[in-house]
Amino acid sequence: MLYIYSILIFIAIVVLLLIIFVLFINMKVNILSVYTNEERFMNIKLSILNNLLHFAFTIPLKRPKEVKEDVSDLEKKRDLSVFQQIDFFINLYSNGHTIITKFLNTVQIYNLTYHIHFGVGNSALTGISIGTAYSAIGIFENLLKKFTIVHHPPTIDITPNYYTSVMETTGKIRFSFSVRKAVFAGLLLLKAYLKTRKDFKATHPIETN
Repeated sequence: MLYIYSILIFIAIVVLLLIIFVLFINMKVNILSVYTNEERFMNIKLSILNNLLHFAFTIPLKRPKEVKEDVSDLEKKRDLSVFQQIDFFINLYSNGHTIITKFLNTVQIYNLTYHIHFGVGNSALTGISIGTAYSAIGIFENLLKKFTIVHHPPTIDITPNYYTSVMETTGKIRFSFSVRKAVFAGLLLLKAYLKTRKDFKATHPIETN
């Protein structure tokens, strides 16, 4: 019996040391995303210790399917108005934005490239849409520089198609973050969500589970 207890204690110590080891390292993430008529997938590679340990997997991307909802489900959703849902997310953001900001300030982005092939079948509308998209891209790049550590400027470009309706994208991003800080931020966000939900239930008794 003493021998079994010794083995269990040894295993527990090893597991604890592994957990501590993982929590105090940085994880690098490489994401390759392709969405075209021929290929639709996202390849994700996780690595630590300069790629000594790594794990890669591919997620197929499919076209979204139309989901038919029952009348009863729609009635439940109407129990909360759009304004009440917006109020919930505003309160959630108010409780969690500091946590998210502090975590993002530690995220390091080494490379971001993204290409979009876009068209709506009308040259005028395509031109207007692309102009609006570039404005949104500029805002996105400024947010990245403000909230994360960007080592190289992002490269995001759009190729217009003025003759047909098309939406194809390919992109790649490589970034790293502290596992310990990510876990800590996740726990704090869960706490903020539970607090927001509790306060929301107290002020919106019509909410359904």
